[in-house]
Amino acid sequence: MKDRIYLVSPQFVEEKVRKIFDLPGDIGFTSRLGLVTGLREQELLYIKEKPVCSDGHGCDCEKLHLVSCKNGMTIIAIGWTRGNKKALATILPTKYWDKLRALPKFDYYDIAAAHKIMKRDVGIGYATMRKIHYNVMRFRDTLALDEAEVLAGRYKSVSGRYYVLHDPQKLTDKYITAWSNFGIDIPHITAV
Repeated sequence: MKDRIYLVSPQFVEEKVRKIFDLPGDIGFTSRLGLVTGLREQELLYIKEKPVCSDGHGCDCEKLHLVSCKNGMTIIAIGWTRGNKKALATILPTKYWDKLRALPKFDYYDIAAAHKIMKRDVGIGYATMRKIHYNVMRFRDTLALDEAEVLAGRYKSVSGRYYVLHDPQKLTDKYITAWSNFGIDIPHITAV
C-alpha cells in the first residue's frame, strides 16, 4: 500500500548496514554498490554502460557527468527517467565507480543473485536499500532535505534541481559524515 508510513529506527538501519558491509566477494560488492549509491537496479545497469561526457560540468548532453573529489568520492549526474522514476545524481567512492566500470560483465543476474543472498542473510531485499540509503543520508539532518531528495531522484523546486550540486566537495563531505554516523568509514571501504 502506498499510504503506509515506514517507521525506521537508527538501530534497524545500523544493523542492516553492518550486515550488508559484511557480505563477502562479488555478492558483497554488488550489495554495497546498491547501498552506497541508493540507486535502483535499472539505474545501476544504466550507469555501468552509459558513456561519460568528456566536456566536464555544465554540459547539457545525454551522457553521464562526473566530479571526482579530493576525499575519494565521485558525484555522477545521471539524468535517467523511466515513467515517473528518476535518477538525478548519486555519490559513491571513486574506487567503487572504477571497479563497476572495469567489470567485464555486470547485469540483472548479478543483482538478482545479490537480492537472494540479502533476503537470506540481511533480511531485506535489494530494492529496500534505497530506503536505508535515504535514512542514512537524512539521519541527524546530515544532508539537507533538498540534497537527500536529489540523491533519491525527487525534487520539487528549482533550487533542488539546479543548485544542490553546486559545491561537490561540501556535499561529498556531508555524505562521508552521514555514513560515519553508522560506523562506516566510506572513503576507506574496499571494493572487493
